[in-house]
Amino acid sequence: MKTHLKQALALLLALSLTLGLAACGGGTTTTESPSGGETTPAAEESGAASTGAVTDIAEEYHWTAAMTVAETTINYMIVERFKELIEERSGGKITIELYTGGVLGSDNEMFQGCRDGSIDIITSTTSGLVDFVPEEAIFDLPNLFPNVETMRAVLQGDFMDTMNQYNKAGGFMIIGYSDAGFRQLTANRAVESIDDFSGLRLRTMNNQYHIAYWEALGASPLPMDFNEVYMGLQQGTIDGQENPYMNIVGNSMQEVQDYVIETNHLGHIIFVAMNNDLYDSLPDNVRTLVDECMAEAVEYGNSQADASIEADRQTCIDAGCEIITLSEETLAEMQERASVVYDMVRADLGDELVDEVLAAVEAASAQ
Repeated sequence: MKTHLKQALALLLALSLTLGLAACGGGTTTTESPSGGETTPAAEESGAASTGAVTDIAEEYHWTAAMTVAETTINYMIVERFKELIEERSGGKITIELYTGGVLGSDNEMFQGCRDGSIDIITSTTSGLVDFVPEEAIFDLPNLFPNVETMRAVLQGDFMDTMNQYNKAGGFMIIGYSDAGFRQLTANRAVESIDDFSGLRLRTMNNQYHIAYWEALGASPLPMDFNEVYMGLQQGTIDGQENPYMNIVGNSMQEVQDYVIETNHLGHIIFVAMNNDLYDSLPDNVRTLVDECMAEAVEYGNSQADASIEADRQTCIDAGCEIITLSEETLAEMQERASVVYDMVRADLGDELVDEVLAAVEAASAQ
């Protein structure tokens, strides 16, 4: 009862804050979160919602959708697009209320709420979901995807059916996977070979797999709160950090870093999840509508991510950063040294899941 009361009060607070912001014209601040994004044109500026046929729905549904990030993120753009599509195609029988910026709680509180059913839809990144679905750590395998096209083919392929067996056991139905490209290394010294990683004081997330990877490359990874990173780079406490382009530019790191090294070491993978019991309870035609609208929203999000990455890369160049594209030889050696992390993940998740994702990557690469 206390949990439900707390969630009810949170929803009332969220509504009041939303109304207040609407009245006052409030703004948002970009922060690092696993899900963060960079300013991109809003969905309505890139074209109205598509005019698909209206699905005949007997009941009315009102869903809540929560995220800890701002309205400038790819996460928000995907969920907003999904809202537009499903409200139109349901003839208004399905409506979605969006809550951004952590109004309904932190990532962990949001995950808990979705699992328990007090929040219907959430969006974040796979790294944040690991505490609830340990198998999502499969996407912490470094140098797993050779390019964005392969990553997206895997994220929208049959391997996701396997992942949703684990997600559903954890209380979630992932209705869409997207991405914000790859995480990249920034540094105040050039990195072009494996030897150049040696001794590099590098801020990382507090993730055992990430830390082990950078240690294997010879760097000195230092877990640090993200709000301390800019000052750490500015004062020289750390030499570099790693994030997708949208977080690099969204937090002005190009101002205090001389190089962006395109390591492409991890995909910055976004998911949208629905409470599993809710998803399973929906009539077939409503589930089909959910799946179709989310597939279109993911495609839209991917296009926005691509445009954002190109714009942010140019912003780094304009700020005086040198972009370093690593040689195939260096990338191959990085992947070889990543084997220590693959051994860790195999020990934690089992050989079967690791072998399955590797097979999915190989098949997607061959297409």
